[in-house]
Amino acid sequence: MPTKPDWSAERLLWKQGYLRVAGVDEVGRGPLAGPVVAAAVVFPKSFNARRLPGLRDSKQLTAAARERLAPQIRRLADGVALGSASPQEIDALGIVAATMAAMTRAIRQLPAPADHLLVDAVALDCDGLSCRPIIHGDALCCSIAAASIVAKVARDALMEDLDAQYPGYGLARHKGYGTAGHLAALERLGPTPLHRRSFAPVRRLLEAEVA
Repeated sequence: MPTKPDWSAERLLWKQGYLRVAGVDEVGRGPLAGPVVAAAVVFPKSFNARRLPGLRDSKQLTAAARERLAPQIRRLADGVALGSASPQEIDALGIVAATMAAMTRAIRQLPAPADHLLVDAVALDCDGLSCRPIIHGDALCCSIAAASIVAKVARDALMEDLDAQYPGYGLARHKGYGTAGHLAALERLGPTPLHRRSFAPVRRLLEAEVA
């Protein structure tokens, strides 16, 4: 049975006097193509959970459910922001550092500064803000789950747009992940500027071209 996230982490922090608790999550660490995208979401103190029925980790939801929830989150939250790191940054920094950069950019784009962070799995050092990493936070913590939905919907829409710029790879379908169809297209067409050259399947293809 999928876990239902709750507001216990946020309520504890609200009671301690933190007024702008940001849930932070990312999507797109694993794909062979496209950016990693992070979202930060701040809900008002003592938010009424009944206003967002069906809130879950984005991976537990259908695309239609995510598309329904994302605008509701944006409407009901006090602040929502996105940040990303490009494939070139991922290659230069590594995926972990690039993910942290995307998260930091999202936090800094919030309309008003956060005073505490709840982050999925990552102990994030951002502008001296106190931070609590939560393992499987997108399944356990509502603010992080909301961030996972916003990030997923934004990245999926971006990959669908990029599919028109780079036809033949099926980006709108697999969103850059290493499916059999995507790998076959890479073999046939070669990598684009969207592809992460440090990731093994792309790197092996480039090495084979040089050999």
